[in-house]
Amino acid sequence: MMRSMFSAVSALSAHQMKMDIIGNNIANVNTVAFKGSRVTFKETFNQTIKGASGSGSGRGGTNPMQVGLGVDVGAVDVIHRRGTPERTDNPTDLMINGEGFFMVSDDSNYLNRYYTRAGNFVVDDYGNLVTQDGMKVLGYMADETGRLKSSIEGIKIDKSTVYPPQATKPSDPPIPGEEIVTFTGNLDSDTKQLNKLKKNDSDPDPKVIGATGEYAIYNLDTERSAAAKHPVYSQINKDLSGALAKETTVEVYDDFGNVHEIKMLFTKRKVADGAAGKESEWQVDAFYLDENGAMLQNGTSNDYDTATGLPKTAASTMKGYNGFAYGKKGEDAAQSFTLKFDENGKVIGDTKMSFRIGTDLTKGAGALDFEMDLEKLTQFQDDSNADPTYVKGYKQGALSEYAINENGEITGVFSNGKRRVLGRIAIANFKNPAGLQKTQSNMYVETRNSGKGVPGKPGTNGFAQLNPGNLEMANVDLGREFTQMITTQRGFQANSKVITTTDEMLQELVNLKR
Repeated sequence: MMRSMFSAVSALSAHQMKMDIIGNNIANVNTVAFKGSRVTFKETFNQTIKGASGSGSGRGGTNPMQVGLGVDVGAVDVIHRRGTPERTDNPTDLMINGEGFFMVSDDSNYLNRYYTRAGNFVVDDYGNLVTQDGMKVLGYMADETGRLKSSIEGIKIDKSTVYPPQATKPSDPPIPGEEIVTFTGNLDSDTKQLNKLKKNDSDPDPKVIGATGEYAIYNLDTERSAAAKHPVYSQINKDLSGALAKETTVEVYDDFGNVHEIKMLFTKRKVADGAAGKESEWQVDAFYLDENGAMLQNGTSNDYDTATGLPKTAASTMKGYNGFAYGKKGEDAAQSFTLKFDENGKVIGDTKMSFRIGTDLTKGAGALDFEMDLEKLTQFQDDSNADPTYVKGYKQGALSEYAINENGEITGVFSNGKRRVLGRIAIANFKNPAGLQKTQSNMYVETRNSGKGVPGKPGTNGFAQLNPGNLEMANVDLGREFTQMITTQRGFQANSKVITTTDEMLQELVNLKR
């Protein structure tokens, strides 16, 4: 009779354990990435009253007679079913879209690792990506070129990160066919011809720039130049402005990332007979716009005569020159560059202008030598829209914002418009995730039965992708938990009744003596 009482007592203890698990599941129903647990029971010992017997001559076999001695908790399993996503749009909120765990550490050498599914990360004052408890999130950091390192370390999103400048010049070693500055667009074929805007046929062809006469499109104002101590050009000569089809500005960069502005002028000079028919000749000129507002001509620098404000130096060649110069590919610095079109509106002849911005203008950086390619320009009866559509190079940029994509890459957006990979978050897979041991704050640690965590990159080699801007909710099913709560209560209540009934039977047994 005592066996029934002790069996019921063991059942009360087991059901109390199950109620504890149910209570914890319901308590964490809104905990980020919480994994609910379940309890399964098992029988304990059985007392054998009579053993089994085999069949014999004339008699059949008999089954064993056993009395159970109660119940015990067989297992408390963590259910690693993925929870539903909750959209937050926070850039550092991450969800693993499948199996795996984030790796975090509180060790400076990143050897003491914990594992979590909770991706509600933040960035601390040093730029470290950390959990709410300050543990560093582990992954692969990138070098200055955006190439990921092989070692796992703490992810850092440092606002002081910069994108180094790139100069507008050919690569070293040279890359065949590399574009440096490329113009595209059209020059209006209806533009007036400069040679027809002269006062009479005896006048020499006027220059677009570089002259002080009335036929210059930009006239040099000597009085203002002397006062400003640099060349100052007046407004466009109205008599010749009809020949100017397009005026645009190109920004190029030296080795320090300094921006240099060059104003380009496209002027239709004349139409004449050529080897293959009518040829249209255009004059392409350039000004260098310095920080003082000066418009430097071809072959001038920022070394001025203090009395007149005019440049002291001039260059006939670009090689070794410290000011501003341009011309045909080679070393000669011409007053202007001639661009020709055939009668079909296609460019013929030389199409590449060579430029030099010397050390007088680069503020400590080396001289900048590069080419502009005009081959893609056309000449048709349409608006003039010739513009630089590609310019190699950029200034230095500071990190302005960042984003984490599905494969865990952290991409930085810099103030110069460039993007670069800053790092990549790592995740770890286990052969037996249920073998992990829970610690505090949604953390797990390895056990002998979980196996070693295998780190990898999200979205590669079988590792799950991330879901940025989302958090994983708890996988607790409240309907199931309430049902389990009811059955657990009934089990506890029934076993309590067994104890009271057994007590009454014992009381009756005692009363037999009376």
